[in-house]
Amino acid sequence: MRTWYKHRFGKLDRQDIQVVDVFAEFELHEQEYALACGWAQMSGDVWQQLRTVRINIETYVQQAKKPRTIGGIQFDTINGVQAKAQIDILNKIYKKYLTHHNFKILDPSPLDDIGDNDVIYLYRHNENIVGFSILSVYGLSLDNWQMAWDYVTPKLNLGKYSLWNEINDAYKNEKLYFYLGASYDASCRWKSSVPGFEWWDGEQWQTDIDAYNKAIDQDVKLIIKTPSDNII
Repeated sequence: MRTWYKHRFGKLDRQDIQVVDVFAEFELHEQEYALACGWAQMSGDVWQQLRTVRINIETYVQQAKKPRTIGGIQFDTINGVQAKAQIDILNKIYKKYLTHHNFKILDPSPLDDIGDNDVIYLYRHNENIVGFSILSVYGLSLDNWQMAWDYVTPKLNLGKYSLWNEINDAYKNEKLYFYLGASYDASCRWKSSVPGFEWWDGEQWQTDIDAYNKAIDQDVKLIIKTPSDNII
């Protein structure tokens, strides 16, 4: 394990505040433990310490009901190598997903980070690929770091259906945790409604939903102006 830090900015004159990104590299045998300590794999071998969310798979399966959807959804799984051969299709769906949510287009695209051993769920409706989910496997844990669909047929309810489908698949394969990545700002509030919800507060895993939503509230209120006039 190797850690390093990026000191973004701070205040000392009237407040004592420092904003620091924390990064690390882990050996292969350390990665599942890193995931369980609030680290998330970013680009390549770089991991970052974040507020993350995970789902206790057994609790979810015991409590979650199958989401309502319409017929005709089919899925299959492929590996990262096969996904890269269809990257143009995935990119089109991803752009529609970003547009629907009014999210910022990232450069480079997260889809560039698909690993050869990642598991990709492809969802079809009427024979057309309409969505996908990308999971990295770490022992008994799965990290679902990107899901996207095109919203052409909203009644598919594919976001909720894919989560239900993949967690139940994970349960059949005797996995323990299903991670949902970095969890900041309003777009991540929904995660606290998922049965089996746990969130990393920087020191330990919590199940306190009110505390999580208060943290989200603080994210929403926070506006930081950068010298380049961007707001982050």
